[in-house]
Amino acid sequence: MQKSYTNQQLYHIAEDNYQLLSEYCTDLVEEGYFSKVENILRLSAKEVLDLYIQSLLVQFLVFGKRLNADEIYFTAGLTKQDMLGLKKAWAEKDLTEVVKKSAKFLETPPILLQLFCLRDQEKSKGVAGLFFDSLLNIMICSAYLNQVRDEKISKFIGLYFDKISIFLQNRQNEARTVDGKYIFKKLCFGNLSEGCGLLREAGDDFASYKQKYFYYTQEVSASAAAETETETEYLTAKEEKQSFLPEVLADAAEDAVLSMKEKKAEEEVERLVKELNAMIGLQEVKEEIRSLINLIKVKRLRERYKLPQMNMSYHMVFTGSPGTGKTTVARLVAKIYRELGILSKGTLTETDRSGLVAGYVGQTALKVKEVVERALGGVLFIDEAYALAPENASNDFGAEAIDTLVKMMEDHRDDFVVIAAGYTEEMQRFLKANTGLYSRFNKFITFSDYTDEELLLILDSMAAEAGFCLTEGARKKIDKMLGEMSAVEKETFGNARGIRNLFERLVSNQANRIIGYESQSIKDITVITEEDVAG
Repeated sequence: MQKSYTNQQLYHIAEDNYQLLSEYCTDLVEEGYFSKVENILRLSAKEVLDLYIQSLLVQFLVFGKRLNADEIYFTAGLTKQDMLGLKKAWAEKDLTEVVKKSAKFLETPPILLQLFCLRDQEKSKGVAGLFFDSLLNIMICSAYLNQVRDEKISKFIGLYFDKISIFLQNRQNEARTVDGKYIFKKLCFGNLSEGCGLLREAGDDFASYKQKYFYYTQEVSASAAAETETETEYLTAKEEKQSFLPEVLADAAEDAVLSMKEKKAEEEVERLVKELNAMIGLQEVKEEIRSLINLIKVKRLRERYKLPQMNMSYHMVFTGSPGTGKTTVARLVAKIYRELGILSKGTLTETDRSGLVAGYVGQTALKVKEVVERALGGVLFIDEAYALAPENASNDFGAEAIDTLVKMMEDHRDDFVVIAAGYTEEMQRFLKANTGLYSRFNKFITFSDYTDEELLLILDSMAAEAGFCLTEGARKKIDKMLGEMSAVEKETFGNARGIRNLFERLVSNQANRIIGYESQSIKDITVITEEDVAG
């Protein structure tokens, strides 16, 4: 029956085995076996050990597609020295170079095992097998984190065993210090405390399981003739597995890097959504963007499973008054589209009628093409887009701009998104100006005007960001001023844009007030009072 360990127990077991490996390396150094190697590599035995363990575990994780937090922390924290720079790479969410470096190092001969093999022959010891057993224990500890049991664990260990087992022989070369039955038993029963030796208690069941768990494993035969025959078979298989292993690791590394990129993109999307959610108000907008993200994610899942797909347009219409956050949200949408793989750059290019329409026949189309080409890979944000379709202007060049824009949207539909913004009613006129617009703009998001309370919160936020604060008297006076505005005045005020203008006036008024003081305290230069609010 397979044993079960908690993560904490696995950490302790791995640390104990690492300590044993470190002690074995100390013996190599003290007895002079490592001196020549150290002069060549310019690395100490402990540094080579740490590099070997980290490389082995990273490739182990890559093979099993398990590059997640627990396994990375286990690998980075186990060794005394972070020879691969694993901690920094994980913090930066890019393990590409770490994976490449670890794969390259494992392609070189296992120096420490070679030295232990030489030492064993000269001193009639069996440390090479013990060294391997501690490495095996550490790999199993890593593999069993969070109670995971995976066939890839056995497959990787089988490939690794085939590659290095030539070093795991006793001094007479008559039998292996470690054989496949021992590994099989350890994997099946999860016993991480046994010492390494010629354990053959796995029984007859091993023969039927070895093809399932290993590509090939060496069995120790009772007769010398059978031993020789099996050895020939082993060496042939070993050459095949050694040539196959880098290919397997390369494929797995590519999958792992892709998985890391997907995880990094997912984290970035969540960060951008948090940034959106941190904006004051805009509850309906936030819900619409979250719904859009979920729709895109499900679409990608359906693509992965080769299920039928619905045609989906990513172009959008933002409707609402000026100063309601349309440009800010458009910039976030561009970045989210990049992380979701819709756009390659995720940039935002802002324009309006003046940026698209020229004063002469034929020049408008060229102007639109230049703007679109500059925006490729990102979002083209057209503010007050309804101005391209003015009322009662049949000869206006805006129609040419719209026609050209529709064609460019079709030509570059795989890496180009348009967000058209403006007042709700006027945007309907814009969409009716060309029959192709309605089919491309099927996502409408309404930006409601901010309430007086939300405008005050925006003001507080602007003040805090600039290192100011408002007294309660100042806030009450501004609240009263907002409440007394007529509908026409509110429209002219411009929501958050008006609040920014108001904040700049407050700062200017405060400066005029305190500049005449004999001296100014920190409080004087950071507090905006009721006196600074113009009547």
